[in-house]
Amino acid sequence: MDKKVYVVSTGAYSFTRQARLLASVLNGNSYVRPDIPYGSIDTLIILGNIDIIPISIPFHTSFKKLIIYTVIEGDFPPSPAKNLIKRYNPIVIVPNNYVKSLLEKYDIKVDGIIPHGIEYKALDTIPDKDIDYLYIGEYQKRKIPDSGLKVLKALEDKLALVSDYRNPYIKQLNPKIKFQNIKSGVALGIQYANDRIIYDLYKRTKFYLNVSANEGFGLTPLESEAFGDIPITPRLPAFKDTLGNCPYFLDINENDYDLWNFGELKLHLYRYDSDKLIELAKNSVYDTNRAMECIENAKKFYYKDVYQKFYEYI
Repeated sequence: MDKKVYVVSTGAYSFTRQARLLASVLNGNSYVRPDIPYGSIDTLIILGNIDIIPISIPFHTSFKKLIIYTVIEGDFPPSPAKNLIKRYNPIVIVPNNYVKSLLEKYDIKVDGIIPHGIEYKALDTIPDKDIDYLYIGEYQKRKIPDSGLKVLKALEDKLALVSDYRNPYIKQLNPKIKFQNIKSGVALGIQYANDRIIYDLYKRTKFYLNVSANEGFGLTPLESEAFGDIPITPRLPAFKDTLGNCPYFLDINENDYDLWNFGELKLHLYRYDSDKLIELAKNSVYDTNRAMECIENAKKFYYKDVYQKFYEYI
């Protein structure tokens, strides 16, 4: 491809990873605001939450085409996004039908669905596993709600946890294996989980114990499947498009959620019964056929294949 493409990420570290992977497939360059060079390009792709994207357009960089690759987990003020769309007439891409439905609620037209790609190539065989449960998530209402904290506490003796060990509630937990996530500050005596450590944890784990109350996409459970891990999780709306049939799902009522006021956003936090999730986890059987089904599902989301779909739009 002969076109000059910039991929700019806003917000979470996971967006920065996706921007880097997408740029590599498109032979483009990835940047994190505000480190975007001056100049003229063919296509600008902004990757991040819909509420942040309107203030993320680099006015010192000119472009012929704008693509918004966006996600959201609830209600948002639509006016800034609509004004941006009116001004630039961008192509709007989302990672799943769940996000599509949230945007269309405000009459924002979605041009395409391209899932987030996973960086890890799915294994061909199941490795030896010596960890029962793994969870990766910082302490916030969306990632570790009160119900999720109860689940982690009940299973801590068999749990590997990557989280923020500066938080007093997380410090009270005593998991079998613990690492700090990359966003946490220094917690004395606890090692950061770099990419190599995360890779090894995925390989060693039987079950990915997802306790989050909502996901715009839910990358870590899908990544874990690539290593033969079987997710145990509430059946959050975002997972319908991604995790396949191999997880142990706890059914929830999708109309039953709390609203979390996160700035101007009202994120949907889906309620689930922590006791039922604990019971599901304790009764889940690690079956190699089921694990191979997870691996086969994850193969469909390898980034080098998934992100080829962007060529249709650039």
